[in-house]
Amino acid sequence: MKTIENKQRFTLRKISAFLILTVAAVLASCEGPMGPPGIPGEDGYNFVGTTFEFTGDFTPANDYQLVFNFNDNGFIPYYSDVILAYVLWTNEEGLEFWRPLPQTEYFLSGAILQYNFDYTTDYENDEIVDMSVFLGGDVDLASLSTDYTLDQTFRIVVVPSDFMSLANVDASDVNSILNSSSIQFNSLGTIQPGSVIDTNIEIK
Repeated sequence: MKTIENKQRFTLRKISAFLILTVAAVLASCEGPMGPPGIPGEDGYNFVGTTFEFTGDFTPANDYQLVFNFNDNGFIPYYSDVILAYVLWTNEEGLEFWRPLPQTEYFLSGAILQYNFDYTTDYENDEIVDMSVFLGGDVDLASLSTDYTLDQTFRIVVVPSDFMSLANVDASDVNSILNSSSIQFNSLGTIQPGSVIDTNIEIK
């Protein structure tokens, strides 16, 4: 019996050794030289927005209103897009920064001046046609200092509504929007209200 058991053990050892060698050969045949590294990818963007600036004067001739026509400027926002507007503001120290509209100025007399904006929507074609920035409030607009009416600069930011609901941004801070890693902006640069721009302008 011992002789038979020894033969069986010897046979099992040969089979086990054969299986180990076979598996090793298969694994070796699956391995190859490491391939070259891939091309580094660029940061992706989930959304695309548009931004531009314009400067104008609020006068009785234009009814204290600056109008920007999207169609005339080769850019048509969707009805579902969100339009954000900011006015370039100078504080008492002379520092400039962007304030979101509407923006209200209170006078010692108790009168109120407000910079505000609105836009016109073409529901049938699912687009926003134009927008305007205007002066309001109960102050006598004709009595305002030119500091409040002339050479007023505004920055407009147009973003998809999904961006505003999904991205962690602060709509009151234009830098929070522009510096978000979730969106890429097509900058139309600085334009004049109602002027036609080059629609092939380079994205900044």
